[in-house]
Amino acid sequence: MDSGTRIAVSAAPVTRLGQLVLAGEVVDDEPMMPSPLRVMEAYVLSVVLAGHGRYRHADGREEPVTPGAHTLVPPGRPHWYGTLGGRTWTEVFVVFTGPLFDALARAGVLAEAGPRYPRPAPSAAALRTILASTPRSVQAAEHQLVAFADWLLDVTGPEESEGPSPAVAAAVDRLADDLTGRLDMRSVACEVGLPYDTFRRRFAAEVGQSPLAFRNARRLQTAATLLRVTDMTTREIARTLGYTDEFHLSRRFRAYFGLPPSDYRRS
Repeated sequence: MDSGTRIAVSAAPVTRLGQLVLAGEVVDDEPMMPSPLRVMEAYVLSVVLAGHGRYRHADGREEPVTPGAHTLVPPGRPHWYGTLGGRTWTEVFVVFTGPLFDALARAGVLAEAGPRYPRPAPSAAALRTILASTPRSVQAAEHQLVAFADWLLDVTGPEESEGPSPAVAAAVDRLADDLTGRLDMRSVACEVGLPYDTFRRRFAAEVGQSPLAFRNARRLQTAATLLRVTDMTTREIARTLGYTDEFHLSRRFRAYFGLPPSDYRRS
């Protein structure tokens, strides 16, 4: 993908649940943010995938923003975030508003401004799929909003008192992020600095399932979400998630959920 800013959603239809005002991606480019502070009338989400920057609160406090940061900002909150000294980063950004998100804010889900680092990190590939284009109808826009709200719950879920070790947490993020292709588990073990047998044993002990089972479950759970909240065909979902074809997906889906994708969607 070329560097620059790509807009995926612009002025989606206004619905009963709210609206996606703007969504897109900054790829290896400098984010354009007014300084010193800005105030938005809508909620803002920024997911940084590469690069480093800072987040500035209204009282002048600053926090580092590093890869994996999910920054949420409620409406009316003075803030600034971006890179320094002309540096670049890659981020997915969303500007959104409406009663669906106000309800989440009242429940404490969207209350705090600033970067957070959820573990395991929600799938960036799934977020890109949700935000792939501006919906043409109000009904499609509402499905998109529900899918996005469902994704946000993984960003803002309650923190556990003890999480996995840094190596296993890095592996969880790697396995949960790009769900579209094959991953060699030995390569993942190398990436997190563990011998393969140690990696498998420690991952199973801390996460409760093997690395391959964890990744397969995340792919199938993402397929189920896409069946619920999009109009994508089984073939399109299979292609998006890296399955050989829709028949391969259907066999795995039935084994995991106990019914085929078509019946799951109807139910």
